[in-house]
Amino acid sequence: MRTRSRTWSSAPLFLLFWLVAGTGTAGDRPWTSDDILAVKTVSDPQLSPDGRLVAYVVTELNEEGDDYQSDIWLVPTAGGEARALTSSPANDDSPRWSPDGKEIAFLSERPRPGQKKDDGDEGKRQVWVTRPDGGEPRPLTASAGSVSRFEWSHDGRAIAYLAREAKSEERKKREKDKDDWWTPAEMYPWSRLWILDLATRQARQLTSEKHATGFSFSPDGQRLAVALQPTPLANDTFDSDLFLVPANGGRPEPLVVRPGREASPAWSPDGKWIAFVTQDGKDREWYTNTYVGLVAAAGGPPRSLTLRFDERIGGLAGSDLIWTPDSRAVVFPVVQKTAQHLFRATLDGAVSPLTQGPEVNGEPAIDGTGSTLVFLREAGAQPREVWRMTLPAGTAQVLTDTNPSAREKLAFKKELVTWKGADGWEMDGLLVYPAGYAAGKRVPLLLNVHGGPAGTHTNTFTAGTRLYAWPLFLQKGWAVFLPNPRGSGGYGEKFRAANVRDWGGKDYLDIMTGVDALVARGLADPERLAVCGWSYGGFMTSTIVTKTDRFKAAVVGAGVTHLTSFTGTTDIPDFARSYFGSWPWEDPGVYTEHSALYGIGKVKTPTLVVHGDKDERVPTEQGVELYTALKKAGVPTELMVLPRQPHGPREPRLLKACQKWHLDWLGRYTLGEGPAPPPGR
Repeated sequence: MRTRSRTWSSAPLFLLFWLVAGTGTAGDRPWTSDDILAVKTVSDPQLSPDGRLVAYVVTELNEEGDDYQSDIWLVPTAGGEARALTSSPANDDSPRWSPDGKEIAFLSERPRPGQKKDDGDEGKRQVWVTRPDGGEPRPLTASAGSVSRFEWSHDGRAIAYLAREAKSEERKKREKDKDDWWTPAEMYPWSRLWILDLATRQARQLTSEKHATGFSFSPDGQRLAVALQPTPLANDTFDSDLFLVPANGGRPEPLVVRPGREASPAWSPDGKWIAFVTQDGKDREWYTNTYVGLVAAAGGPPRSLTLRFDERIGGLAGSDLIWTPDSRAVVFPVVQKTAQHLFRATLDGAVSPLTQGPEVNGEPAIDGTGSTLVFLREAGAQPREVWRMTLPAGTAQVLTDTNPSAREKLAFKKELVTWKGADGWEMDGLLVYPAGYAAGKRVPLLLNVHGGPAGTHTNTFTAGTRLYAWPLFLQKGWAVFLPNPRGSGGYGEKFRAANVRDWGGKDYLDIMTGVDALVARGLADPERLAVCGWSYGGFMTSTIVTKTDRFKAAVVGAGVTHLTSFTGTTDIPDFARSYFGSWPWEDPGVYTEHSALYGIGKVKTPTLVVHGDKDERVPTEQGVELYTALKKAGVPTELMVLPRQPHGPREPRLLKACQKWHLDWLGRYTLGEGPAPPPGR
């Protein structure tokens, strides 16, 4: 085993509100592409039962530089040196403390003892366990399919886990014989709920008929609440319901079954309640609110604890619900405009914030006494770290320092900006200034449109985005504009639903009025504007260039460019039906009207198209269709295809190539900086 010894301690007025760059000190060394790719990310903090230690995950570039790998780390909650608990070439993540605090279980892709190299990788990810004071980890599960999540029983005698269903012998034979046709229901692996008795090491399968996505042990260990949906298909997320299943086996009994999504069950410590994330039985749309639901463990009608709280529950990463140890409240993150905060909902429906300010906070965990809260926090100039706060209203303190070299490099001023959008609606977003910006100077402006469309530009660490290497632009004198037009998350359901059947309409105007305001303010040079975006941001980028030639260059990343063909090929066909209120055969006009492909004859902007060739969310054909149309229309264009990549590039070398192509393409056509990237190598 390789070891690594590591420790580290048109708007008439454009208003500027609070500075969101953070308080971190900055150096004067410029960022490089390699620096950005080497930024370590922190996730999944978990408090020991006695509250003395935090286990968390650090993900970093591997030694070969061709992938990312993760390890488990520990840091004292009182402050002190952090240390690596695991150190393996394989991925180690999802640390979970045993109830007595003597062991930490985690998921790992390391090979099990006696495993043959030709066994395949269906069961690659298993539950392992180690002591917090060190020692050689040992495997707990030997599942035929990889494990995706797990949980200790409250007495520490069992572990429940979700594992993907392995291929049958019949399926393996068909693949060997090249008779391996498939249907959509067979395309994705099913996830089943299992329970492992730690004394006997016997595992028992608890679910078999539906796809399991989440679960929670009852405190007495006799039952589990589980979220089940009809199939693994992404569309079926909105048909997920809650069931109770005996720990010793038996048919799942319905607990909450109604239209829409019921997911992420969390059993209260006193055993009386089960909290969950829900659409409250109102609908199954993609853009509506979600709530913290509550149902008695004995059964009965469910209710919502956050019905009057106008936002989606779970934040940017879809965090689990966390009970306070007294079973009186549930803690969860929520996006709030360009910030993200932790909230507490009591059983009587009172919702109050635990964090405030411009930062992005998430992934909360509470100790067994309810006195210590740990969570993740980041801001524009502050990399994501583990923070601690004493409840009920203590001051937050940082515990980890995972990227100390960031302080040697340039930091960039980031501000919250507001303006009037279409119909006079209040809009806001973020503006990142170029390095060494002098007030009153006009600079090139790069507009970036977020995905979703219900995504949000939030005040995350500016150098933490691997796809969009913002520091490389900011060091070259660009300003970066990150607007949140109507349709964005973090502003309530009315705002989020305001672009239904109107993609590229008033949301486009919201964005353009923001650009206009920056020009009117004397910051943006109207002759040096560029635009880029990924997914819905790619849709909007392709739409923008069909509506205006103000932008000198554009990059469309994994963009929806032809809504009809997208709906027929994506893994989420109901997504378009939800946002456009119909299927293409029911209302072809609305699909045509909002597809950039039909406006290519008006495009003059040089446009680079970037797409992964394994993208099932926005299939690669969307990029190919746009590229072909631009090429035939005589518009300067190129198609950059990313092998093996899904809806977002993951491999470091391809990420680095994306960074270079963005910088070169936009610089060439906006600033006149040398030739565009060559079509070949």
